[in-house]
Amino acid sequence: MGGPATITIRHEADCGDEVHALLKTLEQDTTSLEAKYSRYRSQSLISRINAKAGDGEFVAIDAETLSLFNFCAVLHEQSDGLFDPTSGVLREVWDFHLGVVNDPSRLRQLLDRVGWDKVEIRGQQLRLTREGMALDLGGIVKEYAVDKSIATIREAGFFNAIVELAGDVMAIGDRGSDEPWQVGICDPTHPDQALMSVELSNAALATSGSYHRFITLDGQRFSHFLNPFSGMPIRDPRSVSVIANNCISAGAIATTACLHALEESEAWLNTAGLPWLMHDSGNLRGPIAEMIK
Repeated sequence: MGGPATITIRHEADCGDEVHALLKTLEQDTTSLEAKYSRYRSQSLISRINAKAGDGEFVAIDAETLSLFNFCAVLHEQSDGLFDPTSGVLREVWDFHLGVVNDPSRLRQLLDRVGWDKVEIRGQQLRLTREGMALDLGGIVKEYAVDKSIATIREAGFFNAIVELAGDVMAIGDRGSDEPWQVGICDPTHPDQALMSVELSNAALATSGSYHRFITLDGQRFSHFLNPFSGMPIRDPRSVSVIANNCISAGAIATTACLHALEESEAWLNTAGLPWLMHDSGNLRGPIAEMIK
């Protein structure tokens, strides 16, 4: 899932064995989601869909996967096309893993493979209509895994817990003595440090930013967030954090804010009507800034 995972469950002393078994189940569930949706795994469902791009064949998908794609479709529409799970092919030019740019003249060709309108869903079947297209659900699967873990914890009868996957968090209940959980927000200029902390109870916090993946060329910093219309990186904001009642919504809103130009990000976040924090060029903006502890 792209980073460390931490799960804490507050429970009665005589529930230790039950909680231990629950933690094993949560680990297996999260591992299964990664195996199913990771584009880096050749046998994953996403890789099998991508391998058949343009050949005309549909690939069967289950109800869980259909639900995730329906969520992508809604977010694509609400973001005026900026959130697009097909835009990952642009990384063939912008290689953020190696920190290099490969032949920018290929962008025009790659943009022909980008577009949610080129994804066809019929019932519980899906196909990519252009050869060379690729889906990437990295923008929502981690957050979905957080929500699914919390749902499993609740179903098991535990109501005081916190789940964190690579910096995205959901907390339920309290950490003890009716004290809410304390959650840190990463400082994008010093990623190993917390910028601030907020109190969470029955809420999720997700952060999107370019502080781990970016390219610097001729002194200019290029974000890993790529505009699906131009193929070019977005330069700001440096990071956006959002609090919502579930992690997948918080993450989607934060990620989409990072896909907007800086002057448009704040309007998008205000439209969502949720607490948010934006960090750009050392400046902090948004309602969460007033929650500093």
